[in-house]
Amino acid sequence: MNVMERPGGFRSRRFVFRDLHALAEVQSIANAAGWRQTLNRPAEGDTPLLANWEVLPGLTVSYTEKTTIETSFAMAASSLGAEEVEGCVAVFAAHPHVLTFDELIAGCDTADTPPVQGMTLARAGLGAPVEPDERFVERLEAGAFSGDGAVREGALWGMAYAEWPTFRASLRQASQSDPDEFLRRVAISALRSFDRIGVAEQ
Repeated sequence: MNVMERPGGFRSRRFVFRDLHALAEVQSIANAAGWRQTLNRPAEGDTPLLANWEVLPGLTVSYTEKTTIETSFAMAASSLGAEEVEGCVAVFAAHPHVLTFDELIAGCDTADTPPVQGMTLARAGLGAPVEPDERFVERLEAGAFSGDGAVREGALWGMAYAEWPTFRASLRQASQSDPDEFLRRVAISALRSFDRIGVAEQ
């Protein structure tokens, strides 16, 4: 399953590419499928590169580059239904330039410095499956209470990206007890986002 229900419709999971710059890959898919491009906004300052395509009315695909974690990803959203989104993203689910779940986990396990570990944890949450996977939960929760601030930040962002109810307890704890005020605010922001999009309490 690659689709989740969200306020106003459905969205796919995020398909994280191996490289930061994968726009040409997505553009090639869009051209072959006849998608109509509606946005191509270059990166500027803290604003990431963003491109959008209309697959059909009510169904869109977006591509984003997040330079802070050296990652790019594609996802689809629709007001139509889950089946339309699932069919649209099948090409990404099988694409050789998209990281598998095993590869996202391996990246966390082989990171050799705290900043790299933080990036790989954030990337893992960004590309996480729709349903909670214990491998992701274990690594993100451990990272959220690391002694290193860069690791904790990456893990908290990863939890926010994954949008899993199981992370509410850890985010709540971090929001109250993390020694870094900025990271407490990150955890609070993630919890508010969960409330806004309807991620249930556990």
